[in-house]
Amino acid sequence: MPYRARTGGDRLTIEEFERLPDEECRLELVRGVVVREPPAGFEHGRRASRIDYHLRRYVEEHGLGEVCGAETGFILSTDPPTVRAPDAAFVAAARIPPGGVQGYFPGAPDLAAEVVSPSNSASEIQAKVFDYLDAGARLVWVVYPETRTVAVHRTRAEARFLTEADELDGGDVLPGFRLAVARLFAD
Repeated sequence: MPYRARTGGDRLTIEEFERLPDEECRLELVRGVVVREPPAGFEHGRRASRIDYHLRRYVEEHGLGEVCGAETGFILSTDPPTVRAPDAAFVAAARIPPGGVQGYFPGAPDLAAEVVSPSNSASEIQAKVFDYLDAGARLVWVVYPETRTVAVHRTRAEARFLTEADELDGGDVLPGFRLAVARLFAD
C-alpha cells in the first residue's frame, strides 16, 4: 500500500506540493495529501515502458500530440488539490499551448494508462480512474499484470475488460491506434 504522509495534519496546496524536495519515489497529491509510492518493480516498469513505446511511436508518426511518462504530473483538481502521475499519458496537440507547459499539466491527459502494482488496492485504482475521468480524461487504460488483462474506461459507468486474445484501441482519442493486448504481456 502506498505511504500517505501529511504535513502537520494540514493539506498541501498544489504550489506547496511543487516545492517539495525531490525524492527517490513517485509522489502524488491526492485531495491535499501527499502519497508516496515505492519505485516500480521490474515487471511493472516493463509493462509501462511497452505502453509508452507503442503510444509514442504512433503519436509521433501521426503528429497527434505528446506522450508523457510516469514522472509527469497532471493537475486534476485545485479544490481539493489533486496531482496524479499516470504510468503513461497522451495529450492531444490541440491542448498544448504554444511554448509548451511549465510545471504540471493543467488538466487531465486525454488518455491515462496505469499499470497495477502489488501495492495497489482495488479502491486506490478505482479512485485514480475516477479522478482522471472526472477531470476530463477521455480514455483510461488499467493494466492488470496478474490476470494479464486490461480494463478500458471511457466513463465512470463503462468498463470493458480485454484479455490477451483482444486488441487495445485508441477509440476517438487516438483513431487508428491498435495494439494486441498479448504484446503487453509477452515475455
